[in-house]
Amino acid sequence: MEDLFANCNLCPRRCGADRTAGKTGFCRMPSVPVVNLIKLHYGEEPVVSGADGSGTVFFEGCSLGCIFCQNYGISRGPTGHGTEMDKDSLADAYLKLQDEGANNINLVTPMHFAPEVAASVAKAKTIGLKIPVAVNCSGYDLVSTLRLFDGLVDIYMPDMKYFSSKFSSEYSHAPDYFSVCCSAIDEMVRQTGSVVLDEDGLIRKGVIVRHLILPGGIFDSKHIIDYLTSRYGDRIYISLMSQYTPMPSCTGKLASKPSKSACDALADYLESTGQANAFIQDYDSSGNEMIPDFRI
Repeated sequence: MEDLFANCNLCPRRCGADRTAGKTGFCRMPSVPVVNLIKLHYGEEPVVSGADGSGTVFFEGCSLGCIFCQNYGISRGPTGHGTEMDKDSLADAYLKLQDEGANNINLVTPMHFAPEVAASVAKAKTIGLKIPVAVNCSGYDLVSTLRLFDGLVDIYMPDMKYFSSKFSSEYSHAPDYFSVCCSAIDEMVRQTGSVVLDEDGLIRKGVIVRHLILPGGIFDSKHIIDYLTSRYGDRIYISLMSQYTPMPSCTGKLASKPSKSACDALADYLESTGQANAFIQDYDSSGNEMIPDFRI
C-alpha cells in the first residue's frame, strides 16, 4: 500500500508524487486520508438517503478540480481543519454511523486515498459493518484504482460531467475526461451488476450516474444521456441534476444558472428515452442547500 503512494499514479493525472515523503501532487493531499466531516446526510437521491440518511464521510482534496465545484471549500484542500484518519479510525467511524441508523456508508471523493480507504472498508466488514458501502466520485478514475474496491463496495455514484473535451479541458483541465469516465463506469457496473433495491426502496447495490446540467451545456448533456441510456439502459440509475449554483470564482457562462427552459428540455429528453431508472431534480434546487457546514 505504501508503494502506491510513494510514486502516486492513483488518478489519471499520474503525477508520480511521493506522498509518503510529504510531497503532494494535483490532489494536494498526503497519503493518510484527511476527513473534513462525518454525518448523516439527507440530500442524496431518495434511494440513497431514504428517511434515515446516508452515513457520509467527506474527504478533503480532489484529483479533478472543477472550477465550479460545489464543495470547493474542501476539494481544494487541505483546509487545515480536517482530521487525518487511518484505516482503523475510518472503520470505527463507519460502525458509529451504522449504529446511528445510516442506510449506507457514503464515501465522498475518496479516490486519491483509495488504498487506505479500501483497507478501511475491508476492516469494517470484518468487525461488524453490515450496511452497503457507496463510493461517491467524479468519474475521473482509473480502472486499476477502482479494482482496489472490487468486492468491497456495493454502490457507485459517479458523475459523468462532460462529453465534450472542450468543456472538460476548460473547466477541469482534463481533455481525456469522457474516455476515462466511460472506462471507469464500465468497471463500476462490472463490479456491482444491475441496480438492486430492497423492500423499502433503498439501493443495496448498483450504479447511479449523476449528471449536473451546466450553463450552455444542453447539447453536451444530450450526448451524455444518449450514451448512458444506449450503453446501460435500466441496469443503472441516471440522476439528472439542476442544482448548479455559481461559485464566487465563476465567470462568463458559469456565472449564471442554466435556464429553466434548458433544464426542462433535458428532463423531457431523458424521459423520452424510456429510461425507467431515472431521477430528475427540481429546477429550484440549489447547490447551496446541498453543501454541509464544512470545517473551513
